[in-house]
Amino acid sequence: MEQAGITENNSNNDNKSSVIVLGDVFADLVCHLDGSLSSEAGGDTRLVHPITTMAGGSGLNTCTHLCSLMMAATTTTTPSSKSSTYSGGGEGGVSLYTAVNESDPYGTLVCNHAKQHGFDLHNCHPDASNKSTGHCAVLVANGERSFLTHLGVMETFEAKDIDTNHLLQSTASSRQLYVHVAGYYNIPGFWNGQLKTTLQTIRTETDHHQGGDDKKKKKLVTSLLCQYDATEAWDGQLMNLLPLVDYLFCNEVEVQKIAQATKSRQAQQSEQQQQGETMITDGQEDYDESYWTDMATFFCQQSPSTCVIVTLGPKGALALHGGQIMARQEAPTSVENPLDPTGAGDAFISGFLYGLGLDDHDNGDGDTSTTITDNTSSSNGGLPRKESVSQALRYGCVVGTSCISKMGASNPAPRGEIEELMKKYAS
Repeated sequence: MEQAGITENNSNNDNKSSVIVLGDVFADLVCHLDGSLSSEAGGDTRLVHPITTMAGGSGLNTCTHLCSLMMAATTTTTPSSKSSTYSGGGEGGVSLYTAVNESDPYGTLVCNHAKQHGFDLHNCHPDASNKSTGHCAVLVANGERSFLTHLGVMETFEAKDIDTNHLLQSTASSRQLYVHVAGYYNIPGFWNGQLKTTLQTIRTETDHHQGGDDKKKKKLVTSLLCQYDATEAWDGQLMNLLPLVDYLFCNEVEVQKIAQATKSRQAQQSEQQQQGETMITDGQEDYDESYWTDMATFFCQQSPSTCVIVTLGPKGALALHGGQIMARQEAPTSVENPLDPTGAGDAFISGFLYGLGLDDHDNGDGDTSTTITDNTSSSNGGLPRKESVSQALRYGCVVGTSCISKMGASNPAPRGEIEELMKKYAS
């Protein structure tokens, strides 16, 4: 893979990468405010654009941007073109396992969006007709955004609703399987060990069907986006899940809240802070080198195998692993007046996963290993390579940056824009 652009994909069917996203979908009611997000009680705030309803949610946004990247690497045609070598969902494509009410307008919106953008949407909760599809008022002002969310059917979506047999069978011949959990704190049915059982099943079944030839073994990479916890508990036994997660994605606010809440619970359980343990200061705003080293140490204590990816908005992103800052990446350019920051984190994740090696390539000796790790994902005992993570951070920052210049979270940038932003890293 070239670092300054997206290369053509190898269309060999034996070398396919499949992406499975387990996550949330929402209909976004996007409101662009003329002024700040705060308003006095009984007051009024003008909107600078008409309210727009768009398909959204972390799971849907991630699938949309990933499909756009993968399609750009295989063809310059539209998703419906017969000449495209991108296969859509299933083998060699992107599939979303989620919950919607297909009979309401919001459900119709997100299902049509999935068809339009070329990924499979598997409705794991088709009998939940008594609840609406989740929807969210997105308030955008001065480059910031806030949400007012009704979970709807997401509130009753549980990990056990996911058909793991179907998931595994539909990706049986893929050489690489990426399982990404999107919007963990938006899905209560994933908390407190429920998702852990599902990920353990996927891990066990994948390992069980491995052959003796290392070059033919399937690589399984797992990742999770925590999302902001509206309950402010920052628990859901996320820490118990981390040993099954190769890459944990958070922004700088979320990672601090998770660390602080976890430390508080651990201190309460032990009745006193253990000497030598790392303590994260609540509300800290000066994120210097020592702060991130402390954060890296904390997460290494929780799950040594997990690489924590922290997005820093206009400052780029960094990777924490092994108790230290593994890699850091600045944004490719400064965007002074972002049009809509909604979904930038999801776009970043799409670029990151793509940069890890979703465009499989031949190394010249018949080995089509990706740039993810040295032969194995971290939860299987391997360590993420700094070069691979650095490349992934670049792609993530590029796709995230491209997202904030467009209206809506599920509106991917064209291929040319991604390539031009990538070139800034080569200059």
